[in-house]
Amino acid sequence: MRRLFWMMVGAGLAVYLVLRGRDLLHRLTPRGVQEQVAAKGHQAAAGFGDFAATFRAAMAEREAELRRELNIPATTTT
Repeated sequence: MRRLFWMMVGAGLAVYLVLRGRDLLHRLTPRGVQEQVAAKGHQAAAGFGDFAATFRAAMAEREAELRRELNIPATTTT
């Protein structure tokens, strides 16, 4: 019974290592590296878009605040 238990533990560990090794091998291939770079690029672009939107909103809010404090009428752009 003890041998069967350890044989099953070894088989499970072998299956786990083979699957993890296959994933690691895929990540190290040129296609896997390309996928990782593309994913990081999309994350960076999304982060920059969020930053730019937050910056524009804060800038507009500060401009409105300054206009109120200095009694400057709001400009109308057409």
